[in-house]
Amino acid sequence: MINAFGQIEQNLSQAISRNRIAHAYLFLGPRAAGKFQFALRFAQALICERKNFPPCGDCPDCKQIQARTHPDLHLLEVEPDEDQIKINAVREFQKLLSLRPFQARWKVGIIKDAENLTIQAMNALLKTLEEPLPNTVLILTSSNRSRLLPTVVSRCQTLRFPPVKTELLVEILLREQKLSPEKARLVAYYAEGSLEKIDQLVPLMEQRRKFLENWLNVPSQNAVAGFELVQGQSFTKNLGKYLEFFINWYRDLVRVKVKLSPEFNPDFEVELTAEAQRLSLERIMAGLDLLLRLEEQMISYHLNASTVGEQIFFELR
Repeated sequence: MINAFGQIEQNLSQAISRNRIAHAYLFLGPRAAGKFQFALRFAQALICERKNFPPCGDCPDCKQIQARTHPDLHLLEVEPDEDQIKINAVREFQKLLSLRPFQARWKVGIIKDAENLTIQAMNALLKTLEEPLPNTVLILTSSNRSRLLPTVVSRCQTLRFPPVKTELLVEILLREQKLSPEKARLVAYYAEGSLEKIDQLVPLMEQRRKFLENWLNVPSQNAVAGFELVQGQSFTKNLGKYLEFFINWYRDLVRVKVKLSPEFNPDFEVELTAEAQRLSLERIMAGLDLLLRLEEQMISYHLNASTVGEQIFFELR
């Protein structure tokens, strides 16, 4: 397996070998950069029979951790029907951490996306941070340091996770997913530095290609067909994905307009060139601005999918 965070792993490996493991860590970096998967890998390194990086990955402890079923691994994240991690969930998490290790030397607690903790939940967590439990390591992952209480941050050892370089993502996709060089590069650009995104993106590339072909092939005089495309069940159920397709299409239009090669849609270079010649740079930038605003409103105000489709059709077609 290709290691995207070699320096961080080396530092933690030295901490394990010298028995200088911090009681609490903050893994800080862009959303979906791979922090949570690395937290599981760190838990493996602590509990694995090898007791260091890289963990073997094959022993019962390693397999249980990867499956998130190990009795000495405790996870805390936003519940599917919630939008925050509340104080009662933190108290239950602390109760589990207070128990003695069941089958390993260490207990590991991981809080995924800790910026989703309520203020009350963060204040409750301070007790665990200020009074470390024996043989217990707490790991917080976060993409937004400013939403964490300074008192929480100051009691953790912060490790920063940068976006994974595109070339490394390409290498991972070539070796581990056995993709063609063209498809590997396409997926890597769409991932935008996110290690966690690449598995989801591989099947989406074919969906992207079909959708863009349909959008481009709608006759300009057939408004009904174009409108139905952005009002259909597939579009409305997967709005976030399709909006990303549109945003990256317009990003590529900007690049082609200023004589650069497309990044996200190299397989549509001919079509991008034709559209870039037809549209002014001002109109392309206005379209990109509209799409970015719709994305923000969709997240912040839960904008209706049908409304988003309407605006895309009337403004961009």
